[in-house]
Amino acid sequence: MIRRLPICGYGIHLICFSFNLINCQAELLDNRVNAMSLSFNLQRLPPEAISVLRFLGNRGAAASSHDMESGLDIGARAVGRAIRRLVNYSLIQMDFNGAYQLTTDGRRAYQQLADKEVRSASSTPAARSVSQITRRLTIVLPHVASDAQPVTLFIGVNPANNTAPHLADSAQVELRLSVIGGTLSQASLSLEVPPAQAAAPVAVTVTAQPNVRTVRIRIDAFQVIDTDRVDPVGDMYFDIPVRPVANTGDSTRRAVGTDLALI
Repeated sequence: MIRRLPICGYGIHLICFSFNLINCQAELLDNRVNAMSLSFNLQRLPPEAISVLRFLGNRGAAASSHDMESGLDIGARAVGRAIRRLVNYSLIQMDFNGAYQLTTDGRRAYQQLADKEVRSASSTPAARSVSQITRRLTIVLPHVASDAQPVTLFIGVNPANNTAPHLADSAQVELRLSVIGGTLSQASLSLEVPPAQAAAPVAVTVTAQPNVRTVRIRIDAFQVIDTDRVDPVGDMYFDIPVRPVANTGDSTRRAVGTDLALI
């Protein structure tokens, strides 16, 4: 004989409360992950895509590509590139009339842009320019790469100029790397930039894909100011010609770089 144990109303409410709490915690975690990925995507968007995103957010309604061209005074090709990038990142979508509107992620990204503009407006341009310290990001690389053979890049920051102002403290710089025509050993790097001395270089390898003639590498640099603030401080790209293994010949290296505006 099987006895059925009664479940009191209090027990049922407690079980329901526990499931609701778990769902809320999972939703909060998803929102935090989405916010982090949105910030990263915003930093990768080209200027015309940012302009279109801001235009749609300020408009508060769907807009056609012609509306964007007229409202932003930019060409059709630039608008087309911006639309494709925003669609790929799921920030905008096409409605039934063929116009484009912000998605839920798009509205969140637009709010992030608006919040950033408010924070930027709170400090004067003069104060920001005085606090900026220029340091040189330098990449040492070979003149040519070989088919399917990894080559090593050394990435660092030069010491400060003796006659220029120095950083008040060490700066944390995050580098994001992307490549066309090859593969990288890692896509992100961290550099600790001392106030005056050079930052210790970090090695990264890149391997050319088969049958390509040039590998293009892009680096976007960001300074970690606080736990909730990461500022873009510079970017650059450079090409490495690819030659057959038997014809590489030149084993010398060259240096390329760009200035970073640190605070």
